[in-house]
Amino acid sequence: MKPESGRRMHREQHPSNKIIAEVAWMYYVRNLNQGEISDALSISRPTVISYLKLAKERKIVGIQVSPEHYRMNATADALKEKFGLESVHIVPAEGREGETLTRAVCEVAAHHLPDFLQQGDVLGVSWGQTVHFVSEFVPSWPIKDLTVRQLLGSLANPLLSTSESCTTEIARRLDARCITFNAPAVVSSAALATALRAEPIIRDQLEGIRCCNKSLFSLSPCTPDTHVVQFKIATVGEVESYRMRGAVGIIAGRFIDVDGKAVLGELDERLVGVDHDLLRSMKGLLVVSGSAKRDAVRAALRGGFANHLVADLELASLLLND
Repeated sequence: MKPESGRRMHREQHPSNKIIAEVAWMYYVRNLNQGEISDALSISRPTVISYLKLAKERKIVGIQVSPEHYRMNATADALKEKFGLESVHIVPAEGREGETLTRAVCEVAAHHLPDFLQQGDVLGVSWGQTVHFVSEFVPSWPIKDLTVRQLLGSLANPLLSTSESCTTEIARRLDARCITFNAPAVVSSAALATALRAEPIIRDQLEGIRCCNKSLFSLSPCTPDTHVVQFKIATVGEVESYRMRGAVGIIAGRFIDVDGKAVLGELDERLVGVDHDLLRSMKGLLVVSGSAKRDAVRAALRGGFANHLVADLELASLLLND
């Protein structure tokens, strides 16, 4: 072995802090890749990799996660443990509020949706502004043998985001089979609802909902401006009646109490669509933003309606600190 090559080998096997710091500076500060560093210093690429590892071991380099991202990841992990969730995605406000923040949360949820789904799934889709925003952001990502179903009947207000429009758009973007629900979401009497459910076409559609193994939904608190009032499913007085009996949240037109248990009333008898037990039997992706929905979200998580959550950081922190 020539003396010079022997000295080079010794230097590479027993490098000084100076050379390690130089490699770390070039990689982390100057943003040179490993090949460029190898050429600049006349050392092999494996040696560059080794030096970068030594830079951490000798504490020449320290890796620090920004406080905001650390808080998001720590909060997500804590929520998963607290509520037994499979995944939690948290979106920082970054100065956003209202609809702008909701859209940011929905965009994250939409890009998570293809990971939430897999071949052969049957996805049940609820309705409302949040689910509509999600449908707008879903990437074109074909999923083999996927079926997307509407979870409840049709709604009368053409200006609002119906379950049909959300279901159709999500199915289109995921190249899935789309099955809408050809019945009214709510009727004027319990007797009429019973008769409609007994009709063969509607009975088959209700049976089809039982095939859904996953769901996409949001929720709302029991306030006068709740989505069930906007969609003319319930009156302000009916919502108040449920609230007085302990309801804190509404999922797909169904009311739940603080523990996520069903709060039943006359309206339930007039609805045509998914019920509490069916919703709970599906693996749910809950998409929600806004601290005002804390009690409703907490109830849904306690009740086992969601296995996956996408929410904003402030709401997530409130849920964690209850």
